[in-house]
Parts: sequence; structure tokens; C-alpha cells
Amino acid sequence: MIKLGRKLLSLLTAFALLLSLCATALAAGPEENSVRETNFFTSQPHTDLDFSEIEYERVDTDAILSEMDALRALLDDAENAGTVQERFIGLTDSYLNTLTMYSLAEIAANRDAADSRAAQELEAAYSACLTVSDALHALVRDILMSPCGDFLTEQLGMSRAAAYMSYHPVSQKLMNLSQQEAELESEYRQTAAGTFTAEYFGREWDKTSLNQAFYADHSIDESTYTEIYNILARQENEALGDIFLGLVRLRRSVASANGYSNYGDYAYRRLYGRDYSQQDMQSFHQAVKEYIVPLFTALQALSVKTDGVYYADYSGDIALDLMEPYIGSMSSELLEAFSYMRQHHLYDSDLSETKIDTGFTAMLYAWGAPFFFNAPANDLFDFTTTVHEFGHYNNLYWQEVSWPLASKDYDLLEVHSQGFELLFSHYYPDIFGKDADEVLNYQILSLVSAICEGAYYDELQQYIYSAHNVTLSQINEEAHRLSIEYGFAEEDSLMADVCANNWVEVSHNFTSPFYYISYAVSAAGAFTFWLDAQKDYFSAVDDYLSLTALDPSYGFQDAFEALDLPSPLSPGYLEELGKSLWQELDVSAGLEALETRTAFSDVSADSWYADYVLTLAGLGCIEGDENNAFHPNEPASWGMAMGALLSLTGQKPELNDGKIITRQEFCQMIAEVLDIPAAETPSPFTDTQDSAVAALSELGVISGYSDGTFHPDGSLTKAELCVILCRAAVAVAIVEIDDETAAAETTEETENNETADQTAA
Repeated sequence: MIKLGRKLLSLLTAFALLLSLCATALAAGPEENSVRETNFFTSQPHTDLDFSEIEYERVDTDAILSEMDALRALLDDAENAGTVQERFIGLTDSYLNTLTMYSLAEIAANRDAADSRAAQELEAAYSACLTVSDALHALVRDILMSPCGDFLTEQLGMSRAAAYMSYHPVSQKLMNLSQQEAELESEYRQTAAGTFTAEYFGREWDKTSLNQAFYADHSIDESTYTEIYNILARQENEALGDIFLGLVRLRRSVASANGYSNYGDYAYRRLYGRDYSQQDMQSFHQAVKEYIVPLFTALQALSVKTDGVYYADYSGDIALDLMEPYIGSMSSELLEAFSYMRQHHLYDSDLSETKIDTGFTAMLYAWGAPFFFNAPANDLFDFTTTVHEFGHYNNLYWQEVSWPLASKDYDLLEVHSQGFELLFSHYYPDIFGKDADEVLNYQILSLVSAICEGAYYDELQQYIYSAHNVTLSQINEEAHRLSIEYGFAEEDSLMADVCANNWVEVSHNFTSPFYYISYAVSAAGAFTFWLDAQKDYFSAVDDYLSLTALDPSYGFQDAFEALDLPSPLSPGYLEELGKSLWQELDVSAGLEALETRTAFSDVSADSWYADYVLTLAGLGCIEGDENNAFHPNEPASWGMAMGALLSLTGQKPELNDGKIITRQEFCQMIAEVLDIPAAETPSPFTDTQDSAVAALSELGVISGYSDGTFHPDGSLTKAELCVILCRAAVAVAIVEIDDETAAAETTEETENNETADQTAA
């Protein structure tokens, strides 16, 4: 057998180290997973019911309105003040129940987009919320202006009471517009849940089969994947485009009916209560392009996704099981919220083909119970989403549930989730072991991407809602332009064409317009905690918990000021953040290493074969053409295959055979040159019983296709050559080392026996 062993393994290990983006100093050391006692939150009441015992019921709005009328009849006599107060409390309970029924209807509708009854119930629940909320506000106004209103004035305070006293009921026009909006959103959900297919070279594709072929089977290359994906994206864009334009027109009417000339201004102020404007964000957009996009582009180049940790199952309890041992190490209060969620089954993150592609945490106010929902994507995103949503869950678990509801700033809510994501990465070395750096790299890239995506979608929507009679074609053109500016695609690339269409895949654009900027400003703020954690982890955790525990009176920028932290919207913040992350992540060193290992202009760092191709290039086993291109998807020749194989063994072949080599022929070549023994089991493939193929399959070098075939006579691509050769070399080297270890142990045992014999003699 050719001796490859330790030398090859050391070389492969050296190249593998270049894949790591973050310094090992950032990893958490082994720690005791004892519970760390904290005291930042105030205990709240929570139901003891399991989620399976909580049932949805359609709200009887007529009964609630009748009770309001009956209470209103008591207001003229101050003697009725006690009765008014008692019955008003009952009505506020009905209001909280109405909100709860909406949350339950939302969960059900997102569980099965094709369930028309669930969609109807969601529309009914939404309508009930509008009706009851408006009527309750009008009733509060009437009580405050009556002789029975002292208890409410005391409860609300003078300034809030004054605001309620000037309340004007929602007009019937606005009620109708809101109902139409709910109906269009329901139509969007059902249409988006449909299956879009594309005919490509005689085969019908949908997103599921496309992702399976590219990510799992590796049976198509990246350019083919992108081309088919673009066809599907165009179909989805066309199917959803008219619905989106209908929502845009409708929301302009909503803004106008509320006294706003621009829906973006209405959304910023009235829907999300932000302490900054669209105009403020325009400078934020430019700062993102200048200081964050270059970092985002560099991190994308350094990103690596391996099958083992990235394309794994994190659905259902899997991700929660990974998280649970470490939650208490951060905070006893975090552990309390986490344990409550699991014990009462207040989550649904199971795999399902019927779910809407979304994730959220809803509040069941009547029971004081948050609920976490996610539609898994079958990759690492499911794990980070679970971590993200628990940040929301913890906040809602400690939130006081009473009337009037005091909701926190939306941007701070996202800091709760994104900040927790980054801080929890401290435990990745314990959870993911050797793959910890890859998961952390993905996490960092995701949050940097969130800053770019948030600014991208905000700028796109500012354009959409400002343009007069905007068309779908104009929106697509703007999405194409902005995708290049924000680093999601290169100019004149197929990916830029994809981005021109796939903005419709983001549900927020349809259901929560102008929300995405919250992900950007909050991610920028969340990085403050992560950077501080590199110096003092638990101090950063305590700052995060302090922020989460702030009462709802704090705005986004005020909250950071309260903790003596810089506002993510302050001048120069993004510039400093970009510099700090660049230095902390040692991006320059990573790029230098990438240049060292990147031999070819056409091998993307995130392609499934990149590590293998670049490793063999670094070992001098393969070369590119005169233009520094490798052409990974072109068929490999006999000369190239034998040349790479012999070079790996330390020989210098001079072969010019240009005949195309098949997949089976290459397996036979490897088995012969590396002296790989015959397989102990039959070939697992239905279309070949070749002994060399069976041997490589037994070693885990090849896996074939999902239908049980190997395609032995198919041409071997250059990328496949590199993958198979690298895997075979490592498999052989490991066998060598195992043999050497066994031989050494046998020798040591023999020597020990001889020594024992001599002693006995």
C-alpha cells in the first residue's frame, strides 16, 4: 500500500485550519454547567395548562359590545363607580382573550397554509381584534369623562388619560380597509404556499427537489442550481406580484385615512412607534453600504458550509436539546423561561410540508404564556432561529400582562433575540466541538447579513411606497440595483437576476411592511454585547439582561443610553462597528489565507467541492488553465485523473491522455494505485457491482444518488475527481495510522510480556 498517512493528514489539517474564520481565543473553555443565579426580572403569573389543553374559540364580539353598552349606561351616576370598575376589569379580560384568540388563529393558519377554514378564522380573529380594541378605547374615553372615572385616571396617570380622552373611534372606512388588507394577506399566504415548478432539460423541478439535488446529492452544479432557482423565482414573483401591488395601493389609502401622505411615515410612527424617521434611515442606508457591505462581502468569501453541521436536522426538540444544558449557565431566569416553554409544550418547530415559511413568537395573553413557532428549513438556520426566538420568548415570559398593554419598542425586541443569538455562541465549542468555528462563522455572517438585508428591504420599500403608480417591473429593477449595492449579487450576474425576483419570498414585505429595518438597527446594537463578551462574558450577559428587563417606557436609543452604551444610530457607530468586527474576527488574515488557498478564479469558496479542490491545488496535485480557471464542472480526462493521483503519492507523472474518464474507471484507478482491499460487502448500488466501487463505498468515500444508483458510466467532473480523491486519501491514511497504532500496541505488549518472563526467571 502507498504510504500517505501522517504527512498527508498533516497537510490536509493545515489546509482545513484555513477554513476557520474566528480565532480560537473566542471559543468558550470547558465550564461547569451549574445554574448562575440572576435577579433582573419580576415574576409573572403563567398558566399550568399544557398547550394541547388551550383551545381556540371564535370571539363573540356582539356580547362584548353589549356589555360595553350596559356599562356605559351606568356612567352618569357616581354611585355606580365600584360596579363600573368591576365590570370594566371583566371587559379588559375579554380584550386580552380576543388578542389571545388571534394568536391561536395565527398559529393554526401558519401550520397549514392550505387550510381554508384556518385562514377564515384568522380573518375573523383579526376583525374581532379591530372591533374590540376600537370599542374599548372609546369606552375608556367615556369612563374618564364621567363621574365614575377616577379609578382609571389614577391607573393611567394624567398624561395617558388625556390621550385617551381625545380618542376618536376608527371610521368605518378604516375598518373596511383593514379587513381588505387581512383578506389580501390571507390570499398571499395561500398562494405563497403553493408549489412552483420549472421544466429544465426534460425534468420538472420545485424548490424541494432542487435543494435536494444541489445540497444533499450534489448531482447538479452551482450554475445549474442558480439557473433553475431563477426560473422558480420568476414564477413566484409573477404569481405574487399582483397581490403585492394590491397591498401597496390599499396601504396608501390606509395612510391617507390616518392623515399621512406616505405609508412609510405612517408605519414608522404609528405601527412601530420608532424614535427615528425614514429620513434618518437614509443616512443609515449609506453608512451600511460604506462600512458594513465590505465586511459582509469578505465574510461571504470566507464562509464554508459542510454537510455534517450545516445540512443537519435541528427541527423539533433537537435544537432545544442542544441548548438546554447551557441556558442555566447564563442565567437562572433564562432557564426558568426555557423550562416552562418545554414543560408546557409551548412551541412548534417540527418539520411539516404544510407550514408557512416563517418563524415567530406569539403571546397568549389570557394564559400568560408565550408560544414559539418555526417552519424548519432543514439546515443550520433552524438552530439559530430557535436560539433567536427564545430571546423573544424570554422577554415575553417576564412581560407583565395587564390592561393597558405596554408593548416594548420593536427594535429592542429584536435586540433581545439577536443579542441572545450572539451571546449563546459562547457555548458552541461545547455543543458543536470541531464544527464550532463553522457555526460561529455562520452566526456572525447571518447577523452582518441582517444589517445589510434590513437596510436593503427598507430602501426598497421606501422606493415602492414613494413612487407613483409603481409597477412590478419597476420594483424588480430596483431590487436588482439594490441587491448589487448591498453585496447580495455581482453586477451582470445570474444571482442579480435572482434577486430581482426573489424579494417576494420574504413574508414581511407582504404582512409587515417596513419592519425589516428593525433587524438592521437591532443587529448593529446586538454586536455591542458580543464585542464586550470577548473581554468579559458574564458582564456582557448581565448588560443584555438589564436591557431586556427595562420597562416599556424606553425607546430604542434611550435604552442603550440607559446602559451607557452608544446608540446604533449615532453618527460614526457603523464605521466603528465595521472596524471592530473586522479586527476582532481577524478578517484580513482570513482573506490572506484565502488568497493562499484559492488557486482558481472560478471556484467559489462556498461551493460544495471548494475545500477539496483547493486542498489538492495547495498540495500541487492539480492546476488551472492560463486564465487561472479550473472549470470544475467540465469532464476530467484520464491524464488529469492519473496525474492528480500520482502527484498525491509524491510522484511526478507526465501524462497527456485526453480521453474522458468515467466515474467507475476513476474508482478502479484509485483502488489499484492506493492498493485498497476488496469490499467485505456487496455494492450498495443498483447499476454496478464493480468491486472497486463497492470498496470505496464501504470506506465512505462515495455515496451515489438518492435513488440508489451510482451512474458508473457517467463522465467524472473535475470537481467530483477532487472530492473522491481527497476522501479516498484520508480514508487510506486513517487505515494506515490505525494499523501503525495496532502494531505499536502489539509490540509494546510483546515487550511487556518478555520483561515479565525475564523477571519471573
